Amino acid sequence: MSKPQKNTIFNLPQDIIFDILSRLPTKSLIHFRSVCTSSPPLISHPSFTALHLSATADDRRILIYYESTDYINHFYSLRSPLTFQETLKLQAPYKTLQGYLRIVGSDKGLICLFDTNYYSSLGTVILWNPSIQKIKVVDDPHNVHDKFSHFVLGFGFVLRSLEFKVVEIAFDLDNFKVNNSVLVYSLSRNSWEKKEGMSAPYYLTRGWSSNVFVNGFVNWLAFKEGDWGVSRVIMAFDLDDERFEVFDLPKDIVPNYDQVSISSYGEECLSLSLCAHYVGINGETWDVWVMGDYGLVDSWKKAFVVSQPMLSVPPLLMKNDHEVLIVLHDGKLMLFDAIKNEMQDLETQGLPSTFRAITYTASLALLNG
Repeated sequence: MSKPQKNTIFNLPQDIIFDILSRLPTKSLIHFRSVCTSSPPLISHPSFTALHLSATADDRRILIYYESTDYINHFYSLRSPLTFQETLKLQAPYKTLQGYLRIVGSDKGLICLFDTNYYSSLGTVILWNPSIQKIKVVDDPHNVHDKFSHFVLGFGFVLRSLEFKVVEIAFDLDNFKVNNSVLVYSLSRNSWEKKEGMSAPYYLTRGWSSNVFVNGFVNWLAFKEGDWGVSRVIMAFDLDDERFEVFDLPKDIVPNYDQVSISSYGEECLSLSLCAHYVGINGETWDVWVMGDYGLVDSWKKAFVVSQPMLSVPPLLMKNDHEVLIVLHDGKLMLFDAIKNEMQDLETQGLPSTFRAITYTASLALLNG
């Protein structure tokens, strides 16, 4: 007499199993995979990983990178998006060959790093999923004889095609203000494509240039030369359609700023914030602007002014329309409330110029290599 078949989830049709598993938090799936011998083939199935990537993020956190004041230690700190208190400290996944790992960006569980050094903006792209402790070193698309001044990078996930992409702008050594090449790397194809006939409409200077990825666009602050001199614009690259767009800064911005920066805005990071620094007779201030509707220049509005004399670097990230993450001259990380005019000490201290804050959500990306 045969034994009765046990009723388990694995007796259900595959599409139903996928639907059930896709509703679980990523942390539970990773634990499920490690303890259940039947689950790895299902969780590793390409159809399931695609379904899981298309689902809404279940565990969004803030990743704060910074270095110790002695330049020796590098920290990757995962924080609550509500309190900014540390929930986990990650270990660097890769021993740098160039001397310095810069963060390009993060989306859908992958963190894009760039292995370079303090004196160059050339290097190697690395993709890292800390949730499953896997990395991928991306092949260099360039010939050893190619001569470049510097690279500018961006990274993100394209929801329509369910693929991760890296965009690289390679500025020519001889005349980087005019000549550049645009390349796009697709993780699903594991290859680079040079965009023939395409170039970035404006330029970024030598040295490392951070970007902000929102609404499917990689955004940089670029330089635009005109009849009246050099001005700043937001140069955006659509990772889906692979095309450039340009957005002006706020029309009412006071033009005599000496620093300007952009970061993501809001807890869902669906738009941009812009910070402009001024030095006046009453001291230093940062004017903080937000773009209400991404891509609409007329939706810029001035949110508040940060008048903290000890503020060292541009505000890192806008939590909402009155709270912003800042770093003081002594390297202390603070949450500033513009309504209360109060600062909350987040009990973190590092080298001020090294701080970077980006969003992070766990996923199973890179599970299949």
